[in-house]
Amino acid sequence: MGHVYYHHPGDKQFSLDFVHPDPAEIVSQIIDYDDDVAVKVQAYDIAEEFYVIYTSRVGGGPVREIDFNLQASLAEMTDENSTIVVRLLEIYRALIAQNEEEEGVPVEAYKNIDVDALPDVFNRTSWEGSATDVAGRLASNLILKHALPNANHRTAVALIQFYLRRLNADFTIPETSVEIDPETYDWRQWVNEYINESKRLLTVRRKNVLFKHLYSFGARTLERKHDVKIELAEYELDMYPSEAKMVYAEKHEELWIQFVEQAVERAGYSELKEAQALSKADFAEKIRDLD
Repeated sequence: MGHVYYHHPGDKQFSLDFVHPDPAEIVSQIIDYDDDVAVKVQAYDIAEEFYVIYTSRVGGGPVREIDFNLQASLAEMTDENSTIVVRLLEIYRALIAQNEEEEGVPVEAYKNIDVDALPDVFNRTSWEGSATDVAGRLASNLILKHALPNANHRTAVALIQFYLRRLNADFTIPETSVEIDPETYDWRQWVNEYINESKRLLTVRRKNVLFKHLYSFGARTLERKHDVKIELAEYELDMYPSEAKMVYAEKHEELWIQFVEQAVERAGYSELKEAQALSKADFAEKIRDLD
């Protein structure tokens, strides 16, 4: 009862963007969309009948074919930020290449890489405290900024490892895409639990008002792609959007700090929880001349 899809059940590239019980309001909303927005409409009848508009940006293409002027963007950044951005993009490209090798098809982009937004990830991060605190904040801020067209969560996990390895070169988060042995394979389920909750928090953070309306229409469970379910009653929805953005950003950061703390314990490097964090300047210096 009360089940609504966040991604269109017939095409997962389309996500929920508007809800209303009046068909005339649905038509009016569709007319207002730009030409590069594709639309699908789904009718639901729970406590009452209502309609959901799902949208997707048209265009796209393989991520590896995205063209942007990296040098021009780097020239506008501080030296520390540009150094970190270059390494982050190297990590991202490696993950995309790995994904394409595993899946045998190009990774499709649904938007461009927003390189100019990446410095804000590092500027907004508090670099004080323990190493695990800073690693968790970096991951959370990268995901919240959503500057990459795909694989933001995978890149965030890789960034955690990259940062912590500047303090202990032996630290590794086990590969989770293939089964090596039962203990290693268990990491995939454990990591996915955090990623799924991260996606729930992000979705509620962006769409709390829409979800409040859905709840009033009788919706109780919202299903994202990959079978990620959001139980609406478990989240506070009655907030102004600006408040929701702050509240759920804080919860998101707490989630990723907890993830890092448990990850280092699982990997046998619990001392990193007590290690002093690298400052942004120290981090940039350590990665500037890596091969």
